[in-house]
Amino acid sequence: MTLLSTGCQGQSHLPSPEPVLGPSQPSGNLQEVAPPGAVLQLQTRLAGHRPRVTIQAPANGSLLPAGPWELTVSVEDWPLADAGPLGIGPHLVLQLDGEPAIRVTSNTLPIKVSMPQLGPGSHRLTAYAAFPWGEALKQPGASQQITLHRVAPNPLSLPAEGSPQLIPVPAARASSGQPVLIDWLLLGAPLQHLRDGDDSWRLRVTVNGDSFLLDRQAPLWLQGLHNGSNAIVLELLDQVGQPLNPPFNSVVQELELTADPLRGWQLGQLADDDLQRLLGVATAGPAELEPSPSPATPAAENLPAPPGSEPALPVEAAPLPPLAPPASLDSPASSPPEEPAAQQPGPAAASPAAPITEPAQPMSLPLTAAPPDQPPTPATTSASAPEPSAEASEPATAPWPEASLDQAPPRPRDLVNPDGTLVMPPSEGPLGRLRARFAR
Repeated sequence: MTLLSTGCQGQSHLPSPEPVLGPSQPSGNLQEVAPPGAVLQLQTRLAGHRPRVTIQAPANGSLLPAGPWELTVSVEDWPLADAGPLGIGPHLVLQLDGEPAIRVTSNTLPIKVSMPQLGPGSHRLTAYAAFPWGEALKQPGASQQITLHRVAPNPLSLPAEGSPQLIPVPAARASSGQPVLIDWLLLGAPLQHLRDGDDSWRLRVTVNGDSFLLDRQAPLWLQGLHNGSNAIVLELLDQVGQPLNPPFNSVVQELELTADPLRGWQLGQLADDDLQRLLGVATAGPAELEPSPSPATPAAENLPAPPGSEPALPVEAAPLPPLAPPASLDSPASSPPEEPAAQQPGPAAASPAAPITEPAQPMSLPLTAAPPDQPPTPATTSASAPEPSAEASEPATAPWPEASLDQAPPRPRDLVNPDGTLVMPPSEGPLGRLRARFAR
């Protein structure tokens, strides 16, 4: 009995479980507020995107040499823009360890960024899609993390693979008197609030000494920070308040509030043109009116001459009067008209319509002979007609063709001998002809 009694009195009790921490609200000088109106506008316009970020090079676990190196990233279904004075639009953030974030707005794909030399050991590089105000997208595929090494890997400087990681997300801009964004990424942490009792982590946020707890991965906007430097501490805890995967999930940040001009997303309302610029969509200016189709402008030579002016005519050589047909034809009118002498290249290039033939007998031209004691008068031609400088197409004994006032002047072909020499004009009447014949 005594042993039993002693045994009952010495039975130890199990320690009571620690209470589960619940979320709390900001207190002290801090107050959670709604985001600016322009943020809600941009969120609505970007809600349909499902970005996918892929680090293409270097590969995960690469050992890099000394010196700068190049990072290649691709981004799908997410616009990248810079609106100038309105601030940056949707962009890509590159976070290497605890270094300042690199924001990329170039829309040239794939994205290539020159990175500084790594220090010896192991490093974490995180790339994620972000809204214009810096908030990270939490959708699957919107972020990726790789590890890189230089000189040699140092596994103890990295969190265990698959364990929860806290990645602080800095705001793109913080201005005095404006709500301040508090945001973060959780990698490898289980989802919560899918069923009762499944919560396993808490985030403790401390701003200038005032702390509160969050149990949902959602950004918040705070007011109550002062101008200048502000201390922000983010700690990932388990459900009872113990550090989760230390020392990697405790981060201290400095947030500097300045009196710089406001950016577009900090405004209460954005005009349509500004909204398009921040989204990377080129604003369409006033529609340019295309000129109505008009009939083709006629060439200058086809335009009608103005009244009182003479029409411009093409400059051509004056036509020559028609030459007399050969005497062998029955009627002069039955012969086709010859081309003007000005258009013939020369005596050797005669018109093929009237080939030169050598008759068996001397040609009798219908010319009126001059009196025996008077030399024949040469044919009168226009000023533009060629001088009769060719011999008739007759033997050397052919008489010089004479012309009368009622007859047309002889044709050039009648002034050329069969051998190509020119018929010499007689010096005087019949006696001159006899002398010329004996001379030949």
